Amino acid sequence: MRLGTAVVTAALLWGALSLAPASAAEGVRISLSIPGENPLHNDDGRPVLVAGLWHEISLSLDSPIQDSLTVSASSLDSPDEDMSGHYIWERDEVSDRWSDPLYDFFIIPSLSQSNGQEVLFHVGIDAAANPGTWRLEVIKDGASLAEELLEVRSPKISYGLSSADFTFRAEPFKTAVLSSEDVSQYLRVINQGNVPLLLDVDFDSLKNRLSLVNPSKVAHVYDDKRYYLRLSLDPRPPQIIEVTGTSRLEVTYIVPSPGSSQLVPAFEGTFSLKVIVGRSGYAVRPLGNIIFQTLESLRAEYGSLVTWQVYLTGDQPVSFDVDVMDARLVGVSHEGDPLDLPAVLTPSPMAELPVTLQVEADVPSTEAEVIFTIRLLDTGEVKTFRTSILVGPKPPATLHPSYLWLFASFISASVLALVGYNHWRFNTSPAGRRSSDDRSKRSRRKEKDDPKSGKAKATGKRARPDERRDRKRKDKRNRTSTGGGSSKKKGGG
Repeated sequence: MRLGTAVVTAALLWGALSLAPASAAEGVRISLSIPGENPLHNDDGRPVLVAGLWHEISLSLDSPIQDSLTVSASSLDSPDEDMSGHYIWERDEVSDRWSDPLYDFFIIPSLSQSNGQEVLFHVGIDAAANPGTWRLEVIKDGASLAEELLEVRSPKISYGLSSADFTFRAEPFKTAVLSSEDVSQYLRVINQGNVPLLLDVDFDSLKNRLSLVNPSKVAHVYDDKRYYLRLSLDPRPPQIIEVTGTSRLEVTYIVPSPGSSQLVPAFEGTFSLKVIVGRSGYAVRPLGNIIFQTLESLRAEYGSLVTWQVYLTGDQPVSFDVDVMDARLVGVSHEGDPLDLPAVLTPSPMAELPVTLQVEADVPSTEAEVIFTIRLLDTGEVKTFRTSILVGPKPPATLHPSYLWLFASFISASVLALVGYNHWRFNTSPAGRRSSDDRSKRSRRKEKDDPKSGKAKATGKRARPDERRDRKRKDKRNRTSTGGGSSKKKGGG
């Protein structure tokens, strides 16, 4: 009897174990992120869910779903099972159905997907949900697979929006495709909040010609994004087009629930954009419906002849006059024909009327000015425009080669004469004579000391002046004595 009871008990236990879901020992890998964003984590390494924004909860299962998969999220700080702290999302694998059984609102079935093992829930919670620590639980076929703690944060919008004053330059009557990246002009969005921002730009003119270069309009979380503008311009006559741009930032991936009202407002800023259609290097100056183009400044060497062209475009006749300061106006012509100033010209709206000027830079080291005066004959409106000419200094004078030869000859002759004169003065001066005597003494001393010199042997050492005087007296006495002896000798004979 006891044995039978034991067998029955063992059978019942075996049956109970066999009914327990095998998935209880299975694993699941969980990933949580805002669509298109990198997953956020707090300082403890826990996943972060931003309230009020759609998120993707990605689950990778070790074995396929047999019946259903449930994900629940509950606040540890809120016991109430409402939008402030409790959510459930379900996947019915048999009927291929996604649901939010509590509110029927916080899931997007069309963006959720499953192949039995890789499951993606596109879900969210209300923006007013309690921030803090939440528990995320995954239940497969009635058995809990995993529990994970995450942090729920309130949405935070923090951004910086700036823009350059954009300028595009296009040649007249030519197609142009231009990018502000070539001149380093851009819109800049610094996203310092935890919600991605969508940038949209609108223009009050040239709407179909201007666009953002960056294909991604989203300023991601904690990102510094730069957006360049692109201009596709059809052929146009010279003109200046003023455009006002409006940049608009708004939160993207918003869950349209009651608490999302704080995320709905958009943030706008304006910037200016100028499109200049004109010749490269030329200033484009409007006067009514007339466009005048001239160089703002140019450089010239002193004494040179400066030639350039100015251009008029429009649809009414004008009076055209030119005045020059600190230079000389040589001539003004149109297509080779000289113009008598002031001249009456009739520009065309679809072509440039060229006028050629010649100015002589006859004043050195100055900034000459060419002053153009244009008067609209239909309206009487008058305006002046200026071009400055920076004239270089007068070059130093140069000598002809023949003059250079004569100058060199004169310098050589002067040097020789100066050397000869100095030599003569030195020889005739007392210092020069002393120097000559010293040279003579040195020469005699050298001959005396030289053993090969016969003169040195004959004379021996040079006598002092007193010795020479004694020698002269002695010689005189000798001559006198010699004469007396002879007399005595004659007398004795």
